[in-house]
Amino acid sequence: MNQNVDSNLVESSHRKDRTSDFNLATHGFWVAVVATILIIFSAITASTAIKIPSLVSGILLVPAFVMLMACVHEYSPAGKKFFSRLGLLFSLGYAVLIGFNYYMQLTLVTKGLYADVFAMDDSKSIMWVIEALGYGFMGLSTLFASWSFGRNRLEQAIRWLFIVNGVLGIGGIIGLAIGLNMRILYGGLIAWDVVMPAASVLLAIMFRIAQHKMASNTSRVSV
Repeated sequence: MNQNVDSNLVESSHRKDRTSDFNLATHGFWVAVVATILIIFSAITASTAIKIPSLVSGILLVPAFVMLMACVHEYSPAGKKFFSRLGLLFSLGYAVLIGFNYYMQLTLVTKGLYADVFAMDDSKSIMWVIEALGYGFMGLSTLFASWSFGRNRLEQAIRWLFIVNGVLGIGGIIGLAIGLNMRILYGGLIAWDVVMPAASVLLAIMFRIAQHKMASNTSRVSV
């Protein structure tokens, strides 16, 4: 009798774990899809100087990126959660700085208030400092989180894209501080336009594969 009860409890616990993992993979997939769309849209509108849509998509990307890093943290193996947790924490620095910057641009600057000091049309604006620091935090976020990947070729590709983004983010902070030519910094932004959507697409694929595996395992157990 006790053995039957214990086995039922264990099976119930395993079933809950599988359901939780499936839900995580589902959330991760959709967050990665949304993040990819926002990154690509932001890249296109920013490069073509379509200001307000670019700012709106940039603001929406802030919570999407934080949620994506939260999913990465939950998905990472227990022994590597230290790195994914650091990635999640640094994403909050990105969220605060970039969220403030873009909302300032969308409200005060577009209304003609404080435009001389805060408008990003001028590369000497204080908002470029905030911009570089914000994406520097994003770079630190992906750089630390990269060490939570590596179990297969797909994760290794994500790891390297995260590392490259980390180098770009940190390089932007250093480049702006030492007065690097703005053309080089703009080149870093163009590279980000390629690296980040590629990483988020691979994350969507990773979560989709995990989702199918969880669904397959659950159906086998049910049978």
